[in-house]
Amino acid sequence: MERSVSDASSTDLVTSTDSFTPAAPAASRLDKFKNVLAIVTVEPVLFFYMLATFMQYSVFQDLVYQKTCQSNFNSSVCQNLNNNSYALDVVQEQASHWILGSTAALTIPSIIVANYLGSYSDLYDRKWPVLFPACGMVLASIVYILMSLYDSIPVSMIVLASFLSGIFGGFVSCIMSVMSYISAVTSEESRSLRVAMLEAMTFCGGTVGPFIGGALLGATQSHAAVFLVIMAFYVLVILYVIFLVPSVKDDRSADEQLILTSENYCRKLFSCHHFQSSLQTCFKPRPNNRRRNLLLLIACALITMTVTAGEMDVAFLFTKDDPLNWSYETYSYYFGLKFGVGALSLIALSPVVRRLKLQEAITCCIGLVSKAAGLVLHGFATTNTMMFCVPFLSMFNTFCLPSIRSLLSKQVDPNELGKLFAFVASIENICTLLGSIVFNILYPLTRSIFRGFTFELAAIMLIIPLVIMSYLSYQMKRELYYVSTAAARRSDTSA
Repeated sequence: MERSVSDASSTDLVTSTDSFTPAAPAASRLDKFKNVLAIVTVEPVLFFYMLATFMQYSVFQDLVYQKTCQSNFNSSVCQNLNNNSYALDVVQEQASHWILGSTAALTIPSIIVANYLGSYSDLYDRKWPVLFPACGMVLASIVYILMSLYDSIPVSMIVLASFLSGIFGGFVSCIMSVMSYISAVTSEESRSLRVAMLEAMTFCGGTVGPFIGGALLGATQSHAAVFLVIMAFYVLVILYVIFLVPSVKDDRSADEQLILTSENYCRKLFSCHHFQSSLQTCFKPRPNNRRRNLLLLIACALITMTVTAGEMDVAFLFTKDDPLNWSYETYSYYFGLKFGVGALSLIALSPVVRRLKLQEAITCCIGLVSKAAGLVLHGFATTNTMMFCVPFLSMFNTFCLPSIRSLLSKQVDPNELGKLFAFVASIENICTLLGSIVFNILYPLTRSIFRGFTFELAAIMLIIPLVIMSYLSYQMKRELYYVSTAAARRSDTSA
């Protein structure tokens, strides 16, 4: 796919992205730094967006927990909640249900919006869909600030905040739009590394965000102050996209451009064609078994994302319960450590994996085994030491989704990337909702029997994508062998 970019600097950016090679040994450190900066596009967008999102995630759950208790009991009961088993049961169950309601309000509209944003990025410009999710989070942050400041505002308002985020695409649309952007400006050879580096921004944000949130809440004892800082980060994302992210558009013929004139703009943008084209992208016949690969990869993504979403929904409630009885600050440090170790392994080992030429399916399998091992330990954890060992046992789980996304991008044509990642974003929204429903229903039901049951179930579920990725690894290696053998025979015949 050829690309036209709105200005000269953008053209240089695309060129340098596709053809970038490490600087010569004699080059100065400043030159190397400039070379690295030359290929930076939407990485800061995902970093700051995820920093704010994960900074919000823990404090949001703490706010729900606090508001749920206040709506049922007086302040003296809430201050000594773990000494009252009846009150603790009520708050654990209702907080779980409110988190589920919030997730539904976020994901359902996001499924619709993500498809429009993905199709828009293919038809018009890959820049502007990156902007929308941050705008929604600014509105949601305002609601959270008001909830923190006024005790009279009920816990049910979290549903409104999540809905405001959802109608602007939510976090999955942010991931979809930046993945489409990176895939559009990179070659297939460099894409695996660039997608891994982009995915690492999620984990870097997940590392820094909880630490900032925990420290800020500890210093100010104010949820409102934390949400105000979170909103400032989302505003920073908006400004960065507007002023520093170049437009990236497909080169089109004069006839194609005529179709996309302002007269037809709204009609095409708001038609149901987006959903149809997204489905067709994933299910239409493709050569070299690419449709098979695509569907199996989507199945792997579905299960992995469902497990991830469900785990994150109940992890905070698990640590607030006996015998751990963690505070928000302790949980935020654990959460930050988990993402920090994951980010470090992804950033440090991705170049090594590329140099060793390991199959992406193999690296995904390694990640799945690591993730499952961490979940098993999490389910049985009864002490702080056991809990803080979980991040190190599951540190390679960060290779799962980057490997899947990179493989997905190689199964479709360049002008289908937006629709593909829009479909994946819809799947991720469905998984977020499905994981939230399953885990938030199972956790209260099994809590009195075995608190870690949901985590053990999640580990068992990961066996399915592990088997699929092992099969894909075998098939891809076999097909590559046949292709290379056939090419060698043709070369010998022509000689």
